[in-house]
Amino acid sequence: MRKISSLLAGFILLASALEAQQPTRTIARKLKPCSIEGLKEEVLCGTLSVWENRATRQGRKIDLYVVVLPAQTPNPAPDPVFYINGGPGYGSAGAAAGFAGFLGGIRKQRDLVFVDQRGTGKSHALHCDLPGSDADLQGYVRTLFPQEVLKACEPRLAAQADLTQYTTSIAMDDLDDVRAWLGYDRINVLGGSYGTRAAEAYMRQHPEHVRSAVLMGVMIMDARMPLYHARKAQESIEKLFDDCLADETCRTAFPDLRGDLATVVARLVQGPVKQTVQHPKTGKPVELSIAKGAFTTTLRSMQYSPFLSARIPLYVHLAAQGDYRPMILMTVLDRTDPGWDIGMYLSITCAEDVARIDPKEVPALIANTYQGDDRIRDQVAACSYWPRAQVPESFFQPVESLAPALLLTGWLDPATPPEWAAEVTRHLPNSLNVVIRDGAHGPGGLSHLDCYARLIGDFIANGTPYGLDTSCVKEMKRPAFLTKDEPLPAGGD
Repeated sequence: MRKISSLLAGFILLASALEAQQPTRTIARKLKPCSIEGLKEEVLCGTLSVWENRATRQGRKIDLYVVVLPAQTPNPAPDPVFYINGGPGYGSAGAAAGFAGFLGGIRKQRDLVFVDQRGTGKSHALHCDLPGSDADLQGYVRTLFPQEVLKACEPRLAAQADLTQYTTSIAMDDLDDVRAWLGYDRINVLGGSYGTRAAEAYMRQHPEHVRSAVLMGVMIMDARMPLYHARKAQESIEKLFDDCLADETCRTAFPDLRGDLATVVARLVQGPVKQTVQHPKTGKPVELSIAKGAFTTTLRSMQYSPFLSARIPLYVHLAAQGDYRPMILMTVLDRTDPGWDIGMYLSITCAEDVARIDPKEVPALIANTYQGDDRIRDQVAACSYWPRAQVPESFFQPVESLAPALLLTGWLDPATPPEWAAEVTRHLPNSLNVVIRDGAHGPGGLSHLDCYARLIGDFIANGTPYGLDTSCVKEMKRPAFLTKDEPLPAGGD
């Protein structure tokens, strides 16, 4: 799934090339100068070998890939920022270039550290080649879990990895090994989406090494993905439709969005719809079909981003009128992401989430939702044959910590809703929960993105949420709702 709606979307808009001084500290002895995609300057890279099975400390070792953007001062603060990416299934190192600009203010005083979590990126990736290519656009227009492909991929991965050893707790012990290896005592953890669950786990497992935590798009430990996906997406889109009705231009163009969406879902329940679209690369006509599961997955994905959600009323209305082309092309874009290591996603979610879903809970949570059981059915099916770790019940308990914490969440977030951040805050007494009214799962597309970066920078610099000036948040606004289709800019959002 192309990360069109990730937290990084807004950060890329702030990226700038910065010149770093050559460090003379421990990290310079552990790592080597390197170049990374998207950044002109030279940074530091290296690998740390750890046991795949940390409990037995026998058998296979795996290499963890590490990228460090050194602080731009001869005397940096001793506590770096460690970024933990979301997904799960995305490595953190791939986000380094974007964060070079986004966290440029922090980097003046602190190192920025990116570790590809085990099973992702360049850290023994659990990667499956999913359908879809320029020559096979139909392969993209599908649900997230193509069962035959995953069934064939599982034994290939199992031959080179123990798939039960790729859980969050194990990965956070890896992260602490990297911390110690690089010579840091205390760190500031910065997590987005699933990365917040990982950051919370690190806070519980290694509290003595946490100076502060920034959690963006906050997960509860007992999220049980994807149990709540349909319900939370429905609640989010209801808010979005209400916002459209409150906007004269949007209301005039789309007076009955709820009826439009019901029309689309009812049509797709009858079977896939075929339509001819223009190939995004060649411009040639190609006939593609879209089924309900693919449509609803893409619609939910668009809700992650303020930039993309501004297109939802138009796309839903067009589909209700029989024009599915914009959603078909968005689906192609949404799945074009070779960086998602779905094997790692399944190793984590099958053990930590799906295993704890009670089928009796599902009907009430999917009732009267546009997604229905599409996602739950597909993911449960994939987990039926995926090796599953045994995760202790204690992992799912709320994390209690006195570490200073800043929580940033969007009121329109369909994945990690604001009530989850409020719940996490109850167990972090030294924390501040900031809700961005027009925000979604990430800030991409909001105005005044510098506010988002400044809040994080000021919080980490001060090491406390108290006294943090959050007044700029009210200026962070979504783009205007589209009433006429416009091409997506390069990069998607």
